[in-house]
Amino acid sequence: MNILGIGPHPDDLEFGCGGIFYKLAQKGHKLNMLVITGGGVGGSVGIRKAEQEKAAGLLRARLFWGGFQDTEVPMCRELIQTVERHVELLKPDLIFVNHEEDTHQDHRNVAKAVITAARYTKNLLFYEVPTTHNFMPTVFSDIGPVLGKKVLLLKCHRSQVYKTRVRNLSIIETVKSTAVFRGYQDRVKYAEGFAPQRLLLDLVFGLHK
Repeated sequence: MNILGIGPHPDDLEFGCGGIFYKLAQKGHKLNMLVITGGGVGGSVGIRKAEQEKAAGLLRARLFWGGFQDTEVPMCRELIQTVERHVELLKPDLIFVNHEEDTHQDHRNVAKAVITAARYTKNLLFYEVPTTHNFMPTVFSDIGPVLGKKVLLLKCHRSQVYKTRVRNLSIIETVKSTAVFRGYQDRVKYAEGFAPQRLLLDLVFGLHK
């Protein structure tokens, strides 16, 4: 399959779906990552892009940049067309994007744009990040066997590990706590949760081809 993950900033994809991305990569699926901004408000754009490139390399994923400015992503025709160009180029079987309900304006606008741009894609799943709210996943992936790999992907974003806005709390602790909570919901130890806008059951059961 062709998989397209879309993230507003560097490290969003690794937090939300790094585990399932690693599993998909191990199975030989083609991973593509579209990161809309360079994350300049959260640090140096050069450093953050290098960190994202390192994580994409571990996943053997093709990395694309949207070219928008951090905290200034508008919900506009240009953003929708940016996503549409990548959807047309890559023809993904499955798209992952952050959940629309979020306290960060970039996240809200990216999700809205993807909903429009991916309107003809059969499978669209929303993932969560630390600023997501009102997220109720109904689809899960057991990431117990690859939790360490997910942590390794997040450690690629070295400049962001302690930028949680909570004293002495690292992003690594946050992702592990989230994995335990979502795992308990699906009766496994560690999981990632997703909320589908559309999900073709043939894909889930390997009947799509």
